[in-house]
Parts: sequence; C-alpha cells; structure tokens
Amino acid sequence: MADDDFGTNLEPPEDYDPFGISKPIPRVEPTGPVEPLLDAANHPVDASTEPHVKIPYWDRPEQPRDWYWFLGRLGSGLIILGLLMFLFVGYQLWGTGIEEAQSQNRLEDTFAELVASVDPSTDTIPDTTIPDASTTTVAPATDDPTSDEPGPAETRAPIAIVEGDPVAIIELPTIGVKKFVVAGVQTADLKKGPGHYPDTPFPGELGNAAIAGHRTTYGEPFRQLDELELGDEIKVTDLFGREFVYRVTGTQIVGPSDSWVVATTDPTIATLTLTTCHPEFSAKQRLIVSAELDTTVSAPVDRPAAAYPSKDSSTPTTTTPEPTSTVSSASSTTVADSATTVAPTTTVPVDNDDEVEAEVFESGWFSDGAAWPHVLAWIALEILVVWGAWRVAKRFRNRLIGAAVGFVPFFVVLYFVFQNVNRLLPPNL
Repeated sequence: MADDDFGTNLEPPEDYDPFGISKPIPRVEPTGPVEPLLDAANHPVDASTEPHVKIPYWDRPEQPRDWYWFLGRLGSGLIILGLLMFLFVGYQLWGTGIEEAQSQNRLEDTFAELVASVDPSTDTIPDTTIPDASTTTVAPATDDPTSDEPGPAETRAPIAIVEGDPVAIIELPTIGVKKFVVAGVQTADLKKGPGHYPDTPFPGELGNAAIAGHRTTYGEPFRQLDELELGDEIKVTDLFGREFVYRVTGTQIVGPSDSWVVATTDPTIATLTLTTCHPEFSAKQRLIVSAELDTTVSAPVDRPAAAYPSKDSSTPTTTTPEPTSTVSSASSTTVADSATTVAPTTTVPVDNDDEVEAEVFESGWFSDGAAWPHVLAWIALEILVVWGAWRVAKRFRNRLIGAAVGFVPFFVVLYFVFQNVNRLLPPNL
C-alpha cells in the first residue's frame, strides 16, 4: 500500500481476529478424582448459607451442669422472683383495695340491718346514770309527784356486736374519707376498714375512743392522715344515728411500743385518737391524731350504741341490790330501780386488758405467727401446680399446652399466697 493511500481503505485484513473467535477453546484435562471436592473440609461453605436444623426442645441433649449452667439457673430464678415481687406490689396497691371496697359494701348492708333492728318502743332501760371513769353509780328513781327531781329518762340499750361488725361511720372531710368502722383491730378486721380498739370507749362516750386504720393498703383510709390540721372536723355516726363531731387538737409521731396514746387520761371529757403507721410503706413508727368532742354541734354524751360481749362470763361486771335492777352498758354500770330507798351497791369495773392493747398497738412485721403454716401450704400447692403444668407440657411435647392448663390455677393459688403473706405485714401498715 502506498503512503498516500492511508485512510482511504478502511476494510480490515482478512486474517485480523481481535477476539480470538477463530481459535479453538482449550480443554481442561482432569488432574485428580472429583470426590475430594465434595468434602466439607476441602470445600468450605459460608455459615450463613448452611441450612438451619431446629432440634425440638424435648430432644435437645441435657446441658452439662457446670458453672455456666448454675449461673443460668440463678439468673432465671432472680427474674422469676422479681416478677413475683412486682405482682405482689400490684396486689398490695390495687388488689387489697378491691377487697376493702367489697368489704365496705357488705358492712353497709350489715350496718343498715343493725340500725333497723333497734326498736326504741320495747328495748328501753331507765337512763339515770352519772358518767364516771370506768364505773357508774346510779341514783334511785322516785315516783313522788311532789319531788322536784325528774324521773328516769328512757334510752335504748346498746346493740350486741362482735369483732368484725360495723360500729360507726367515720368521716374526714378535709381529706375526703368516709368509711365504716369495724369492731376490732386485728389483721382480719382492718382488711374491712378502720377498726375500733375494743378496750377503749366508743365514740360518743366519755374517755378516749381509739380507731386504727391502714395507710398504704386495703383502701388506705388513713393515707393522708398527716394532712389534718388543728380544728379540722372528724364526724362519727353510731348505730343509733347520733352524730358526734370531734375537732383535731394535735398530731404526733410515737414509737411502735407507745400504746399509752390510746389510753384514757381524762375520763371527764370525750376524746378521739386515730392511729396509723409512719412513715408510709413502713411500720417503724406510729402517726397519732388526737381530737376532742365539740359538744356544741354533737349529740349529748350518752351510753354507747354498741357493746362487746363479756370476755369472762364467770366474772360479773356489775352487781345490783335489787332483783329488778337492769344492766345495759359496755362499761360497768349498776342501776337500782328502787322506789324510796337505796341499798349499798357494789360495782366491779371492767378489767381492760392493757397487755392485749399494747400487743395490738405494737404489732409489726411477722407478728401473726399463725400465718406461717398457711403461707407454706399455699406455696407448696403453687409448686404442685407448676409441676403439674410441666408434666402436661412434657406429655404432649408442647409447652404452650402446659402453660394453658396451668395458667388459671397458677394465678388463683398465687392470690391466696399473697393474701396469707400479707398477714405477715404490720396490721395497720
């Protein structure tokens, strides 16, 4: 090709093969057997591409009980214990409140029945008493029309009650509390509402009437008791419908053994003492609120509307000189229904058990020793329920079936476990 012909002929030469299409493909000769290539050791595969085979739970080999196994069981146990404690706190804060509300509804019905049972036309006794400390001597009545002294007034006899019965309604308008008061301050009594100390006078009587209540559980009626101020009103309505208004005179914090705060120091005036635990969620101390009867807006001080049964029927609380005499009072009262003369009378005061009162006031953690057998029995039953659910799951090789079978029995028994464990807490916590 001449130099002057460059660019005029654009056709490639016939032997030009830039991609080697015309060359034959070389054949790879085998260098060894193919089987070693299928061996996993000679042919590594990415773990992510390996097929995952899930072994059923019941077919898994038993783990060696080494240090890691122990730590795993310990961790699982602590988690379960934490969940149970969380459930117990929920029971304390909400479950006990539901129980208290149901008890208050029942107390309302019982209170109405007791009030309806009073018949002033037939159940009357001569009212010629002169209030005193723990005994009352009664002057004789006279039928002389020329006498200037008034004859005996008629009043209703007190209603016989036992611990756990409603005895009054207490209202604390300042903190928005209105509850039925039950007789007694044992754990079972305070579950229903505020409780009256049996060895103290009833509201409306001369002396110091004392009432205890929960502060953090079972409706927490005395939760805000520390917010009461001097002069605040405390209204108590008894079974006769009489209203007694007390005015707060002071508050104080005392130790758990200072049961003297519920004792009567001045038998000539009517006072009221409210007690609860302090501080909140603790039984380390006691919060005391004292109040005095406002006689200007209250019903007259009279015999109580309720009376506890005698603790010792063999020991008479009163003696009378005449066979026609009548006794009707929670305290020791002698009534001589004589026409003109009065024979010497002997009164036997009711023996208030100060040791029992102090024991109730000082009740703290684990004070109810009778609760331990019940707690252990219900815990054993709970373990039996869990074991039974596990056996069912193993029998059907399905843990969901075991959980479904044991779910309801587990929580039913757990409720009773919590209920009995709660007996080991301070009664008025």
